[in-house]
Amino acid sequence: MSPDSGATSLGPPSTNCPVCQSEFVPHPRQIYCSPRCKSAAHRLPPSPPAAHTCPVCQGVFTTNPRLRQIYCSPNCRRDAEKQRNQERDELRAIRLGEQQPRQTPTATAGSARQEQALTPTAVRNCPHCDQPVTIVALLATPEAARPTIASRVPEITSLRRTP
Repeated sequence: MSPDSGATSLGPPSTNCPVCQSEFVPHPRQIYCSPRCKSAAHRLPPSPPAAHTCPVCQGVFTTNPRLRQIYCSPNCRRDAEKQRNQERDELRAIRLGEQQPRQTPTATAGSARQEQALTPTAVRNCPHCDQPVTIVALLATPEAARPTIASRVPEITSLRRTP
């Protein structure tokens, strides 16, 4: 901008000190106007406890508002962490094609047998749309896709040296 445009460059914005309410220009991460106000703020009485609701057990608990306590107990914190890890692992398994997404069981017994006969033998997810893609089921029947090895095996000779 040109100097004649009327806009002037002001310095950093000024703020008010939370203790004495005087206006000052703070340095980065500075909250109080002086060391005296900083020590006065630390001598203030603690804030009254605030009531929170635990997201796991829905119980109400009180805690210091300066702390970022979310759960009422270490057990609830561990339960929430287990839940997050389980959801993350399920989503990862679905994304990698190791597990099918959960579906509601609405099929009847007759249609279940028919679905079992038509189940694909090899399923991979499309890298573009993440939908299941089956190639083997389109090319061959399930019996042909799962060949059995003949029971008679030719005699195998050992390659070890004999003394």
